[in-house]
Amino acid sequence: MTGALEGIRILDCTQIIAGPLAGSLLTEMGADVVKVEPLEGEPWRLQAEIIPKESKGYLTQNRGKRSLALDFKDPRSAPIRDGLIRWADVLLTNYRPGVPEALGLDYESARAINPAIIYAENTAFGKHGPDSQRRGYDIVAQAMSGLTASNPNVQNGLPMQIAFAPADVVTGVALAWAITAALYHREKTGEGQAINSSLLLSSLTIQAGAREIVALDEEGRHARLAHLAEARARGATIEEIYAERRRFMPEVAGNIYYRPYKTRDSYLVVGCLGPGPRERFRKALDITDPRYEPGFDSSRLRDVGAALVATCEAKFQDRTNDEWVAYLDTHDIACGPIRFVDELWDDPQVEANGFLVEYDHTLLGPLRGPAPIIQMSRTPTRVQRAAPALGEHSDEVLGGLGYSADDIARFRDWGIVG
Repeated sequence: MTGALEGIRILDCTQIIAGPLAGSLLTEMGADVVKVEPLEGEPWRLQAEIIPKESKGYLTQNRGKRSLALDFKDPRSAPIRDGLIRWADVLLTNYRPGVPEALGLDYESARAINPAIIYAENTAFGKHGPDSQRRGYDIVAQAMSGLTASNPNVQNGLPMQIAFAPADVVTGVALAWAITAALYHREKTGEGQAINSSLLLSSLTIQAGAREIVALDEEGRHARLAHLAEARARGATIEEIYAERRRFMPEVAGNIYYRPYKTRDSYLVVGCLGPGPRERFRKALDITDPRYEPGFDSSRLRDVGAALVATCEAKFQDRTNDEWVAYLDTHDIACGPIRFVDELWDDPQVEANGFLVEYDHTLLGPLRGPAPIIQMSRTPTRVQRAAPALGEHSDEVLGGLGYSADDIARFRDWGIVG
């Protein structure tokens, strides 16, 4: 059986995480993805290299692709660029606005060559507005979207970004999803189209606080903004701002149902959402929570919440992680130990589901990593290959466009192909 996207050809001109992740996900559904990089390699190859021009970050985001090293800036590469656009079903880019036009890789230029092409473009802040021309990465989108400020992690007085690049990851998954939808639309109508995504919008999308119910939230939002302006004006630290803003969310101070706990030997988390799970949690810990009883005096909310937190934290230190997980399972309470990723390589749950797979890299030898994120019964997903070495498939890709060995040697003499 073949993958659902077998025969689909994708020209990937993206760098770093979001765009490369989208392309890699599509290879696992069978697409042939050719990643075009500068002759020196894209920046993610050169970040914390483990051997020259290979990094773990690059290996992670570019699995399954073929690599063509090509200098788009040299005008002599234009016929190769145009041939790649004719070859492709999808063109994937993440340049700043204006750069695709300069390179001949914008949507209008691409569809003049290939009218049915699907053009998937990611930017940092969107294609329009005062920030559209600015350079941006996940860390900047997190900061400007409110995502960093929603994370209570403060180190040395500085608010810290969420470490796993959530804006990049969400954008990459969303791009892959949109591309498959656009391919389906083209299958029905013959029409190509442009897809736009941005790190800023992805950062907004994953925040519950970004969804405002106007009738309920508008007054509170203005109160929070007024407090924030006043706090900044008096030079409040980020810790002080966070602490003061909690008065707008008093339930956070007494959260016992959805949080981590320290146990006798380690740490675990519990997740109890809804009346039933909360009731089972109280029964398991032999506690009562007057906040959910009729007639509760809301002025006592903070004090009662703090007392409950202290009680639960003390109880959890009476048993080990394994003891708590076994006990809470008998009460049907969602819980689990806090692990480091290193611990998962030999985990029986991971092994039982085949969540790790092995494959070979041209330069590094055997690699092991997560299986495709989705499993499909009729059109199986698979890892086609490890991330490519720089220019590993240049001759193969150019040969597929009709160029001879002499042509390719001439391109190398010109310094436009690696």
